[in-house]
Amino acid sequence: MSRPLAGSQPPPALAERASPPPGPTPTPEPDRRRRARTLALCGALLAALAAVLIALLVSRSSPRATGSGGVPAGDTTAAVERRTLTEHAQLDGTLGYGAAVELYDRVSGTFTWLPGVGSVIARGGTLWRVNNLPVALMYGSVPAYRSLKAGVSDGPDVAQLNANLIALGFDPYRAIGDYAHFGAATAAAVRRWQAADALAQTGEVELGRVVFAPSARRVTAVHVSLGQDPPGASSPQAPASTPAASTHPASHPTHRHPSRRQPRRASATPRKSSSPHKSHPSASSPNGSPQGSKSKEPQPSGSANKEGSGSGAAMLVLSTTSTQQIVQLQVKATQQQLARVGESAPVTLPDGRSVRGKITGVGTVASESSEAEKGAGNGRGGENSGSGENATIPVTLVLQRPVARLDKAPVSVELVKETRSNVLAVPATALIATGGGGYAIQALIGGRRATLPVTPGMFANGYVQVEGAGVSDGLTVLEPQ
Repeated sequence: MSRPLAGSQPPPALAERASPPPGPTPTPEPDRRRRARTLALCGALLAALAAVLIALLVSRSSPRATGSGGVPAGDTTAAVERRTLTEHAQLDGTLGYGAAVELYDRVSGTFTWLPGVGSVIARGGTLWRVNNLPVALMYGSVPAYRSLKAGVSDGPDVAQLNANLIALGFDPYRAIGDYAHFGAATAAAVRRWQAADALAQTGEVELGRVVFAPSARRVTAVHVSLGQDPPGASSPQAPASTPAASTHPASHPTHRHPSRRQPRRASATPRKSSSPHKSHPSASSPNGSPQGSKSKEPQPSGSANKEGSGSGAAMLVLSTTSTQQIVQLQVKATQQQLARVGESAPVTLPDGRSVRGKITGVGTVASESSEAEKGAGNGRGGENSGSGENATIPVTLVLQRPVARLDKAPVSVELVKETRSNVLAVPATALIATGGGGYAIQALIGGRRATLPVTPGMFANGYVQVEGAGVSDGLTVLEPQ
């Protein structure tokens, strides 16, 4: 058998037998045991750590005995703080509209258009039409009492007219200088206004063509009907359904109120009125509404104004209010201090919504309630009625933003009853009752619980004022749940 030569390669079959099989090198047995021990040790450590954590959680959640310190399960902590506490009183009120004013007509003719109840008429708008000509609303506190034209004496009614003509844009060149004077600039502005309202451009404002009222008007009642004749016309009297619009017979003078409606300071000639009244009803009411305007008795006629050219006697046409929503309250006279002019108060509407209101009026004259009046009729009310226990005063609030059209709707108003500033207070739930009718709080002092007797004061907004030994700002107290 021959041997392979030196330096020659072995056959492939022999080379495969000589090389080790492919694949990873097998791990020695000692390394495999060490890895198993390491994994077992890590598992034991994790189990021990989990046991420690569970023990800590259980120890924290378990209640501790009284006096051992800490917060019992279910209790929370709060701090004694200095606060301003405000106590409120809930009062019932009625939502409506303010500044009631009744408007009269002085123009002869026939009513050809009337507004509907609920209509809102603003400056320059048409209140009603007589013979298809408009009677316009202008803003002012002094009622019209004379015709206005060049040559009339200066007065507040002229000033009101000028202010309205300017506001309506009929003085584009700013020619009106002296508001109280009716000059050429006023006459020119009047002609522009008359042209805009399809009136004869005379430059004069006849008595009754303009009605002055404090603001935009919301119609609440119409006292005349279409086709009815205003005062001074020779038509039959008003229908029986509108007694408030009755007038004098034709034999009476056509001037009724001009002399009574004219302010003293604005009159250039002495008044010779035979009327027993000193002022026109629409100027006599403190709240702007005419007194006695709903009376069915016709008002007595008076003398004619020498500066006016009265078109006729006054007839009640519209009852109106302002468009401003108000709330009316009745507050006991003994609680008058609850309402202060200028203060704001929340008003809760029937649907649960809340809106802010501002107190604009607090009455000064108290009136007895119906209960007191009933008591006065049983023979014992003579003394009780004057005691003032049931006397109330009116309070008016103006809503700071309009709400849905609600009239005479019941509302509630929250007025400030008392305020205490910079007092120590805790949540009311931290107050506990003690034997003998006393009160205390539980405080955490040095990690331990201590019961501190306190004297409670005002309760307000979920807090109570507290005073007592050891009670200080920042003290931690417990709130039992």
